[in-house]
Amino acid sequence: MGVAAERAMERARGGAPHGELLSHRDGGELEIACVLRPQVGMGSLSGVPYVAALGACEGLERLGVAGVGVGWPADVVCEDGRGLVARVRTSAGYAGGMFVVCSLALDVAGDAHAGALPADERVADAVCGAILARVGAWAAVVGEDGAMAGPLAPALSDYFDRVTLMGKPVELVYPNGRVAMRGTLAGVDVWGRATVRNEFGGEVEVSPEQASIRAAP
Repeated sequence: MGVAAERAMERARGGAPHGELLSHRDGGELEIACVLRPQVGMGSLSGVPYVAALGACEGLERLGVAGVGVGWPADVVCEDGRGLVARVRTSAGYAGGMFVVCSLALDVAGDAHAGALPADERVADAVCGAILARVGAWAAVVGEDGAMAGPLAPALSDYFDRVTLMGKPVELVYPNGRVAMRGTLAGVDVWGRATVRNEFGGEVEVSPEQASIRAAP
């Protein structure tokens, strides 16, 4: 967890409101963290990072950064699925109700997109604002009773369209770095689990805790 995220967690535990924004610059990296208090059931909070990644893409596009998408589960990547633009991370807690701190680390100096970015404050405001809008719209549909098929259901179509490696050759990689299989990224379900289909038509469904996905060489 970065400096901004740690500060945001402290602020959230102290009752910071929905939408409070913090940022921290360290060399060429800008870290943005915002406090989210979506009015959804605890079981639906697992959908937040996916929705936040959608918002981050939209915020960057409004700043003039083209060719970005989502790398499953919740990173912002280049449209070829190989270059990382921003890592999106979330941490949840309880203080005056459930909260989630969403943080992003952006390379604002050496990245290929850096030249398109304005001042740090504008980047933080635009990206956080887009995340808040996305999470707010999602939470309004999910509601506190969480009466949806799954937490990602309201945003699944938009999320599917944003995943840059969808329908492309990928490797499924275990946490220890071993490649479990090669295949095609075939889908993501309402719980955020990814499905990879091998050359024989067999399918493997994984959660982010079980494996990661990367473009096949």
